[in-house]
Amino acid sequence: MNKVTVRAPVRADFAGGTLDLWPIYLFHPGSRTVNVAISFYAESEVSQTGSGAVEIHLTDQQYRQRYESLNELAADPKAALIHRALEHFHLTGLQITMRTDAPRGSGLGGSSALTITLVRALSEIAGKPVDGDDLIFLVRDLETRLLGVPAGIQDYYPPVYGGLAAIHLEPGVPVRHPIAVQLHDLASHFLLYYSGVARFSGTNNWEMYKRQIEGKKKIQKGLSKIAQNAMDMERALEAGDFAAAGAALAREWVNRKALIDGISTPEIDAAIEAAVGAGAWGGKVCGAGGGGCVVFLLPPDKREAVQTALASVAGRVLDVAPVAHGMTVTREDDTQGALPLRARTPRLRAIEAIAQLYVSGGEGDYRPYLLAEGIITHHESRSGTRHAITRSYVAPVAEDGTVLWMQASHIDADKLEMRTVPDQGRQIRTTSTTPEALLQSVAQSEEAFKQFVAENEHLHIYQNSAFGLFSAPEETREAFVERCMEEAERRVDDQTERLESTFRRRFDQVKERSEKDQREIDSKEEEMPIKDRTQDVNVAWGQALYNITSGRPTAIAEAVTQSVREVDYLEKIAQIQKAWDRELEALREELTGQARSVEEIEVVPSPRDIDITKYVILWATALA
Repeated sequence: MNKVTVRAPVRADFAGGTLDLWPIYLFHPGSRTVNVAISFYAESEVSQTGSGAVEIHLTDQQYRQRYESLNELAADPKAALIHRALEHFHLTGLQITMRTDAPRGSGLGGSSALTITLVRALSEIAGKPVDGDDLIFLVRDLETRLLGVPAGIQDYYPPVYGGLAAIHLEPGVPVRHPIAVQLHDLASHFLLYYSGVARFSGTNNWEMYKRQIEGKKKIQKGLSKIAQNAMDMERALEAGDFAAAGAALAREWVNRKALIDGISTPEIDAAIEAAVGAGAWGGKVCGAGGGGCVVFLLPPDKREAVQTALASVAGRVLDVAPVAHGMTVTREDDTQGALPLRARTPRLRAIEAIAQLYVSGGEGDYRPYLLAEGIITHHESRSGTRHAITRSYVAPVAEDGTVLWMQASHIDADKLEMRTVPDQGRQIRTTSTTPEALLQSVAQSEEAFKQFVAENEHLHIYQNSAFGLFSAPEETREAFVERCMEEAERRVDDQTERLESTFRRRFDQVKERSEKDQREIDSKEEEMPIKDRTQDVNVAWGQALYNITSGRPTAIAEAVTQSVREVDYLEKIAQIQKAWDRELEALREELTGQARSVEEIEVVPSPRDIDITKYVILWATALA
């Protein structure tokens, strides 16, 4: 085993934090946490060197050091996490490079995600891969040993499994329950803000931990409220009710702030007040508080207003979105090359960082191709769309080393049999350029690749202006129109209730007029001789009126023969009924027409929205 690279997302948490500390959740039945993996990543790259020393490079801290022994490593506080992991696996002779996208002290579980990637990579090097819940429990124990205070368990699940989930903190073994909501829907209601103030989760968590164990009623009652609210959050998200989830997020923050001093800061208070004032449903600090990031839930049409409001306070909005995938593992050894799936590459690619692999099979000499993979993120401000896709292309390399991107085509690299050594007896086709010049040319073609992808990977979404609806990123036009038709029917139903109320009032007015006239007739008839009075004049009228207002058929001429006046009133009601039907039909036609009025929006990414994740020279006989 030569090199292993592990990459994993960090998380944003919505509810239930602190409850994931053992044994706190045992005191609050039903405890759970709710969180989601987001598009900030931690990455560890571990290579065997063959020496007894350990070399580390912490890119986020611009820190590089070489240690001749584990004892020397143990004496360096910056390397404490690495020392604990190496000590567990009894490993030396390694080069370790670690990085993370998340700001330091952001409350996004970056250190936990980084530990997940390191431990997973070291377990691979040691020949004893650890995965799933076993990896989570091992990292929990190693990190607790490092911190000297209890480590919550929720931070490890998103890096390992990805997606949106609730962790049910049951006696015995916690159980992960994925929440079945479309992540692009969550993304349209999701916003993450960084206060600019770093925090340390161990302090607040440890204080609450001690007070719970000591029986402090304030903490116990507060954590019980947080446990109940986490259940409310899970139910709201399961139902796709983002407004209810936003309300639960706001309650979580109120309950959490009441637990202990120091959870909030002036910067966080100002940010939440500004965002809620601009239309966000609610916000809460990520992690244990005391600084870091704030997660908000908001209506999509309020996003711009909320971002504008947050621009007026300290800190900044982070360009991230929920992601479905968890960690990816890349293995490379001497006999079989394995390409990374989503491993991040440096922004400025060094020549020596470009791998060269050989595609087995085919006839003839090897020719050079460039295989490049990129994560393309499409942004569309009106709809709030933020959609990431991964695309792989292969392009031939010309005799002079130029990468011919205009001849590039899609490829599934997983279907290629790639090796680090060529097939026996197969020759490499000579070119007019030297190997060094070839590498130099390929290294300089990154921007050309990004430009090519930007021109070819457009996202098409659909808009219904009348209803204020937008399609999901991968929703077809037909499916979107069908959804708009469903919205039209819903609006027809709503308007039908309004129309019915209006026309019923007209019916009542006609009936009241009829009854008034009848009372006047009755009053006059009382003064007349009995033989001249009209008997049961209103019986047929009442039956006919009931039939019409209840939707039953009636024959006016046959129903009322005693009085021309009664026939006149019934005809007025029938006319009102017809007007009702006409207006309802006109409304249905109008809304149906609006439902079919769909515009197409083409979302074009910029080169900066393309993250190159794979860049390899392939020597092959031919690639489609």
